[in-house]
Amino acid sequence: MHHCEPLIIRTCKHESMTTTTNSTVRSYSYLRVAIVLTIVNLAILVIRNLYMGEHVFYFLASNLFIGSFPTIIIAWLIDMYYKKMGKFLFWFAVTLWVLFYPNAPYMISDLIHNAQSPSDPTDKDIIVYDTLIIFSIAMLSVFIGFLSLKVIFRVFIEKYGKRFARAFIGFTLILSCLGFYMGRELKSDLNIGNKYMYSWEIFLDPVKIIKNTWHSLWPIQDHIPVYLLMILFGAVQYMLLIMFKDVNDVEDITNIS
Repeated sequence: MHHCEPLIIRTCKHESMTTTTNSTVRSYSYLRVAIVLTIVNLAILVIRNLYMGEHVFYFLASNLFIGSFPTIIIAWLIDMYYKKMGKFLFWFAVTLWVLFYPNAPYMISDLIHNAQSPSDPTDKDIIVYDTLIIFSIAMLSVFIGFLSLKVIFRVFIEKYGKRFARAFIGFTLILSCLGFYMGRELKSDLNIGNKYMYSWEIFLDPVKIIKNTWHSLWPIQDHIPVYLLMILFGAVQYMLLIMFKDVNDVEDITNIS
């Protein structure tokens, strides 16, 4: 028994190191997939604009980079270093992620811009092509957002347990509905992206952001369409999450929602 204990300890350490290594490899793989898909989508967008001789849809690229990539980068850093972070640094990083996350699924609403080509808005072929481009980039943004969400979910399970992790992700999804409304309806003072508000702008002028958002939400009875919009976005986002999960779990029929 005395001689077996060190062997057991060494085995446990080896398993722990293997788990950490697998997590690191998995995170790098996710980032690599996101980068490759981004390059492909941007190439298609550039070809479209060169062919049409206009740059009307380049805002899609800025929305993708400003909204989505900080989300996955922050999630990746949390995943890599959360065991070494103090409590303050960990929750500061998580707060950053929460503020950036809504900008990823927000791009679903960019489908509203289809058929807005100034060259020939009656050309059905161009309308179809533009719709496919917008949809592809929007779904890439959703993929990146959900990828970061699953990474954070895994971190919270390891750190606080599954019940807390689910509650936190649920809270994040609710906040993302508010972020979606801000990005679609509230104008920003910053001349970036599509000139609508990004949720992370609260760091720049928190008093003004909170005040403007509050006036657009209260009293409730005067802003019913706003709440219906947020509820609809939350429902769409939840359904997409279920679809992503079930496609991922299709090999194991017992995991299907």
